[in-house]
Amino acid sequence: MTAGAPWLHPVTGQAMRRLEFHITYHCPERCTFCSEETRMADYSSFPVTFGRVARVLREQAERGVEAVHFTGGEPTIHPQFVEILQLAKKLGMRTSIGTIGTRLADPEFAARALPYLDEGLFSLHGPDVATHDAQTRRPGSFDRLERAMANAHAHPGFRLFVNTVLVRQNAARIVETAALARARGAELLVVSNVTPEGAGENAYADLTLRLDEVRPLVRQIIAEAGPMIVRFFGLPVCALGADSVFANDLHWNPRVTFEWTRHPDRVSLEGIYSWTPDRKRAQPAVCGSCSWNRLCHGVFARYVELYGSEELVPMVSA
Repeated sequence: MTAGAPWLHPVTGQAMRRLEFHITYHCPERCTFCSEETRMADYSSFPVTFGRVARVLREQAERGVEAVHFTGGEPTIHPQFVEILQLAKKLGMRTSIGTIGTRLADPEFAARALPYLDEGLFSLHGPDVATHDAQTRRPGSFDRLERAMANAHAHPGFRLFVNTVLVRQNAARIVETAALARARGAELLVVSNVTPEGAGENAYADLTLRLDEVRPLVRQIIAEAGPMIVRFFGLPVCALGADSVFANDLHWNPRVTFEWTRHPDRVSLEGIYSWTPDRKRAQPAVCGSCSWNRLCHGVFARYVELYGSEELVPMVSA
């Protein structure tokens, strides 16, 4: 492939247009389900310098990437976060961020950063201090997030999205969490299943709801969401039943993810090209008869190891 040529899907020819970039490996919170916990521990001593970020952004822009999502760790704590946003916009990219709101809670910082941010996915894991802070394991995180969302929502043209990780410990309040996201002006609500990586893997059995426990919550969440777009991440389509159209698998955008990668003799910042959201997921034999099995990527393999596949119900078109 020549320099500057777009990355193309080997079968469909679809061009890669989205970049996801881990620009920090530090976070002030210690969420019970954090999928990045292990990677942050492994790479916290390797800073993602502005020079490295600039190189990746320029290379990916030349390859036709049109949007970049900054994540971490907590991306706003990068010492040159605003300069990174400015460069991305100069390169013509649409910018977004996955954040706990750390520095965006500060009005002065928000005023400098938000003009270069198009959208943000804010991590909200409960409708109140007690529920949210119990999951982040950092006192004050709910209040800080509230200030950050308020600053972002007040900025003209900014699109506010919310991600909430559904765990056994906040499931009873999930409908209220959806209501709060709507009240704060969110356009999109992503309800995420626990990913079996990092802290999420270590406490998977304690955190994860069974599919039969998720099913009755789906319709309640959608009803409470009102005008918000709702997506369920990391869940098989059959867990949503008649609401299968809300499965994130059906709306997922291919992306290249840049993050530190360890080799026997070095650590390097590399791109991982993902055309489908199948990371850590599996389709047990029962999925073979499902009409959705080419679009749905099944359930997390760890779930099958613990609970089997009895709760997976093939959906067969008439």
